[in-house]
Amino acid sequence: MQDRVNTTRQNLFFEHLSLGVGVGFPVPKDWLPITSFPLLIIVGMTGVGKSTIAKALAKEGLDFTLLPNRRVLTERVIIAPMLKMQEKLIQPHCRIKRLTYTRLYREYFPGGMGHILASLHINPQQVNSMLVFDSLRGENEIRYAAKALKNAKFVMLTAPNTVRLERLIKRHDSFDRIANQELDDCMQIIPEVLSNFASLGVPEASAYFTPKEEQQILELVSKQVVTSLELREKLKIFIEESQNYDSVLTKQILEAMDTSDRSLIIDTIVSPQESAKAIISQLYKSANIKTNK
Repeated sequence: MQDRVNTTRQNLFFEHLSLGVGVGFPVPKDWLPITSFPLLIIVGMTGVGKSTIAKALAKEGLDFTLLPNRRVLTERVIIAPMLKMQEKLIQPHCRIKRLTYTRLYREYFPGGMGHILASLHINPQQVNSMLVFDSLRGENEIRYAAKALKNAKFVMLTAPNTVRLERLIKRHDSFDRIANQELDDCMQIIPEVLSNFASLGVPEASAYFTPKEEQQILELVSKQVVTSLELREKLKIFIEESQNYDSVLTKQILEAMDTSDRSLIIDTIVSPQESAKAIISQLYKSANIKTNK
């Protein structure tokens, strides 16, 4: 299995991922490794507001090129080669299954998405000099990227678990789906009155919320903000992602970085505009990064 994964990864023919951004070999003439460019890496879990912050950075005048995001790179560089290796053709429309593939990739390439990001090549004639990537997660990805991408700066976005779950529920993204078979382990008849997460079929969710928060979340069903089935699905996604990536250790690694201007941690409870201003002023002041304002 190891040999097949390595062969599949190493024989990845060059592929254009977006305008001026590609991965694989042989690299087109005059394209440069991503290490040649200043890079802002947004770090954070689902629901912390990464896409919102990227839009706010543009509104605040930061002149940058947004790289293909984590979702795109996962599909094109992780899942597609592995499906080819397994002689399968259909991309999995299930977030739990996608996490399984990313876990497998990490077993062979410990840097995970950080490894992929560091392998990108850029056409300097087609992108702005400042690059922004959304997003890395987990301590292994941060460690790898910090070492491999010397010009990279990191901003970690955080939000309380209740806020993250609420955003996950409200965004109504078709990407947030789980295949029926992935829910088999928590399938049960859901009572009309929910007393706790166990009655919903996801007792493990209690580890991420206080008893008061648990009751407030369950009340979303009685208030018809979300159905019980939808809540169970979103909690399952929340749990799986939290188990896959240790956000506490990730934060500790960023806090311990050797230079004070290389990382910034922002609680996205503050406005996106204020967050964007903090990123521009604190992370890029020393680098003389220019804005359009």
